[in-house]
Amino acid sequence: MFVFEGGSRSSKTYSIIQFLLIYALSNQDRTNRVLISRKKGTWLSSTVWTDFQNILVMTGLMQDCSINKTLKIVHLYTTTFEFVGLDDVQKLHGLTSDIVWINEAMECNKDDFDQLEQRCSRFMILDYNPSAEEHWIYDKVIGRKDCYFDHSTMIDNPFIPDNMRRKILSYEPTEYNYSQGTVDKRKWLIYGLGKRAKIEGLVFDNWKIIKEVPLWVKERYYGLDFGYSSDPTACEEVGFLDNAIYLDEKFYTTGMLTKDIIEGLRPLPRRKIWSESADPRLVDEIYNAGFNIEAVRKYAGSIEAGIDWMKGHRMYVTENSIDLIRELKNYTWQQDKNGKWLNVPVDSYNHCIDGIRYVCLMERMGQKEPVKDFAGVFR
Repeated sequence: MFVFEGGSRSSKTYSIIQFLLIYALSNQDRTNRVLISRKKGTWLSSTVWTDFQNILVMTGLMQDCSINKTLKIVHLYTTTFEFVGLDDVQKLHGLTSDIVWINEAMECNKDDFDQLEQRCSRFMILDYNPSAEEHWIYDKVIGRKDCYFDHSTMIDNPFIPDNMRRKILSYEPTEYNYSQGTVDKRKWLIYGLGKRAKIEGLVFDNWKIIKEVPLWVKERYYGLDFGYSSDPTACEEVGFLDNAIYLDEKFYTTGMLTKDIIEGLRPLPRRKIWSESADPRLVDEIYNAGFNIEAVRKYAGSIEAGIDWMKGHRMYVTENSIDLIRELKNYTWQQDKNGKWLNVPVDSYNHCIDGIRYVCLMERMGQKEPVKDFAGVFR
């Protein structure tokens, strides 16, 4: 067992890929099946899959490979590399391997790890940024006698691009960074020093992870928050039962056009959709495609009121709602210059949360936003 913990751009991914290629070159006397995985296949495609091919080109090994881009399989001499998202349950079921690498392992749950390890004949590799203060990897893996543990930071990577180095260094609590307003102690601890950092000022602490939404939760809706380039379009199912809210992430993706959103909604059971109101044309196009969608009507103070209502109810989040869980773990209140917490949330890590709030606002709180006319007057 090999565990690599470290900050952003500490070369974990590149170093592991280089190691696996050297392993393939050094073990041509036998067949080797290497499984490379991450929680979601779409994330794997845009990260490790791309890095792997780039390194094959840089090392001159691409000409010795055969690649199936559809199935994401690379054959190099006697070694087969298979790239599989942990969300592809059908493909993973019964899949045996010689070596397993779980990239960004903090995203996956203990059951994912156990299923892969029991079908792995040689060794496993885990890598991650320590973005959680508590995790099963800390408790169940690092302390094992068969575990090799390595900690690294960007300082260990002489090849990090200058702009990336500057960005990470801007989080460090120095006098200059304070004067520039770029200090972020938590980001510095995690991404700069690769240390486990406790998040203070969290908005929500009233949630718990469950395997799936119980079948007896009958009242369900969808919350939809639009994004495009830098911000994702987020869709989550919101269910109500007694005094609890049940949440299940459906998709969370950047670059989605109207047709992509429609395709994302099409396989889902038909339910009422509450979306943001910033783009009426987009709402109309989704409605014309046959979906029962309506834009939320906000009002002054609705963000804080919606948060207060959500905080007053127990929230249950499915374990596969990775992006929603990340938001709940990082959604914080603002601080003033003296460090006092304000009753205003930071406008970050809130795409899923906003969609959930739309549903709560319209279906439970009974608050409707007055529509503004062109003069900006409520009517």
